Amino acid sequence: MGGNAMSYESIYPRTPVGTIEIKQLPARTTLVAAAPGDAFNDRGAAFRKLFAYIQANQIAMSVPVEASASKNEMVFFVGSGAPSPALPSTNGVRVQALPATTVASIGLRGSYSRANYDDGAKRLAAWLAGQTEWRASGQPYAVYWNSPFVPWFLRKSEIHQPLSPAAATVPAFYRFEVETIDGARTTLAPYRGQVALVVNVASKCGFTKQYAGLQKLYETYRERGLVLLGFPSNDFMGQEPGTNAEIRQFCTLTFGVTFPLFAKIQVKGDAKHPLFGWLTDNTLHPGMGGEVSWNFNKFLVGRDGTLLARFGSRTTPDAAELIEAVEKALKP
Repeated sequence: MGGNAMSYESIYPRTPVGTIEIKQLPARTTLVAAAPGDAFNDRGAAFRKLFAYIQANQIAMSVPVEASASKNEMVFFVGSGAPSPALPSTNGVRVQALPATTVASIGLRGSYSRANYDDGAKRLAAWLAGQTEWRASGQPYAVYWNSPFVPWFLRKSEIHQPLSPAAATVPAFYRFEVETIDGARTTLAPYRGQVALVVNVASKCGFTKQYAGLQKLYETYRERGLVLLGFPSNDFMGQEPGTNAEIRQFCTLTFGVTFPLFAKIQVKGDAKHPLFGWLTDNTLHPGMGGEVSWNFNKFLVGRDGTLLARFGSRTTPDAAELIEAVEKALKP
């Protein structure tokens, strides 16, 4: 195919393992192969289409290779600039020109599995939520640097999140994506301008009776701008085993909860939700960071999205120090 079909051994530098960086990807011509099935379990079907195409068109195999995380689709680079007219779109492979792109990239080691991808994606999302100059623009995707024949523990990969400049500075707290207890996807942006008390809750804990105090606190101060945000978690001794529907029913019937509740998440460990990654980051919040210690930890966030105070499980909703912090945060 000559120069028009020249492929890249490395179209851009690899992001080192464990590093997060913002980098520029050049404009490039790609081959995109799609196949039925799961994005991770059936990826070989898309790869085989690519392999047959590059063999038929005498294109050198190279790295990296990109892959969607939501559909069984793989992307292979064949050059820069506009697509070559000599490369046809055929047999499930299409030729596509991609523009220069800015991405946030995290370098990973290990298997090309959904679990490894999801873990990296959460870390990347938590990091990006703390940035003020950039916002996510489009879906993240995987980037693979090694062939399937390399042992899984030696494989290098990345996750790329396309970026665009932030039109306006939105505090990190309001950019986190969450799911309500009823399954609706949203962010915390609707609570911008309010004082928020974020609590990781559970239905079968010794502190579960604090639901009553939290509801009372909400009823007392909501007209002045306080919102309670409850995030169920099963991270501690299996004390939140129920489904989201069961949790909602329990909270409503037992404690008359009317403050917002969200879908069950993890609040500690490597798989914790990015929101709790941000809340417990000791670099961002010196003196208030560190893992959630148990159910019913409490995080007080000001009207501007700033973490103001943190309270442990034993600090009840009517404790003097918590009430004092809420009163102070609510002052005009």
